[in-house]
Amino acid sequence: MSSLLFSIIIPGYNRVEPLKYTLCSAMAAIARLPGSGEIILVDDGSEPSLAVQLGTFKSSATLRHVRQTNQGSIAARLTGLQMAQGVCILFLDSDDLIHPDKLVRHFDAMNATAADVVYDDLALARLGPNNTADFSPGSSLPVATEPADFFLRVQPAPHSPSYRRTYLQSALAAPMVKLERRMDPAGDVWLYYNLAIQPARIVKIDAALTATGPHDAARYSQHWEKLGAAALLIAESFMAASTKLPGSVSARRAAGEAAFRSWRRLPRGFPASYAKRLLALWKQAPHGSNKNLGGPFFCFLAVFLGSTLAGRLLRQRNHTYTSCRTLSDDELSELLPS
Repeated sequence: MSSLLFSIIIPGYNRVEPLKYTLCSAMAAIARLPGSGEIILVDDGSEPSLAVQLGTFKSSATLRHVRQTNQGSIAARLTGLQMAQGVCILFLDSDDLIHPDKLVRHFDAMNATAADVVYDDLALARLGPNNTADFSPGSSLPVATEPADFFLRVQPAPHSPSYRRTYLQSALAAPMVKLERRMDPAGDVWLYYNLAIQPARIVKIDAALTATGPHDAARYSQHWEKLGAAALLIAESFMAASTKLPGSVSARRAAGEAAFRSWRRLPRGFPASYAKRLLALWKQAPHGSNKNLGGPFFCFLAVFLGSTLAGRLLRQRNHTYTSCRTLSDDELSELLPS
């Protein structure tokens, strides 16, 4: 067994102030391990480099700086994974926070159950002095033990699960969904779709150990259209690659249901070409229960109208795109060409 118990991989690009809180929370969690751990900070082409921007901030033998030309956060994660030596892997974005007990709780659970994946619930974080954070309970995630259910239905925050390194490196040695830079805004979705058909033992810890750092710096989620376009591309690539793959029925069903639910949530007035592609994913997927597509009223309507017509009817109650758009017409046309 490796002498390193945990490798925390953090892709970073210029966003330094939130990163300081992330590094401090990671170091505090490593300090509680019964052995050693490492933080691999993958600088994805920041100018000046993150090492320069951070200076002597929390310099430690625990922290390894790795610099690459700008390739996006997914490629940065994979760079870190190639270099990782820990028994367990945790991915953090440069604004994520973890409870000081997270790593030891995950390592103990992985050890006790021979799990490949361990995850926990969401916490709320309040920033404190000296780049510290206080945690309080947030929302609970459902228990899921099947990969398709966990990765495609639950879709936890990307810093909730930790992974056994040997499992993760094997699963991503030849990813089914090939990496494209356009997928980068939805990097966690790319990871989850590639893991959805891989056999894994998944264990949940009933504790709120995972939080998103509160800050005013830029986030991908500020442009939900970019997230949606990247996730759609990933789902389409997954469906095309997995159609004839043995053992992929449950994952393709879950992917189709996720597309249908996304289609139902679309605001009125959003480009019809995007809605059509989402609905096409559901139509080509194996179908399961309507309970996976909507609530009791939807299921009632679907008995008489069919799933698609019931969804179209209920979508009329959605808010308009003008009430939530974040991109200009030109940006939207470039992102979602007709």
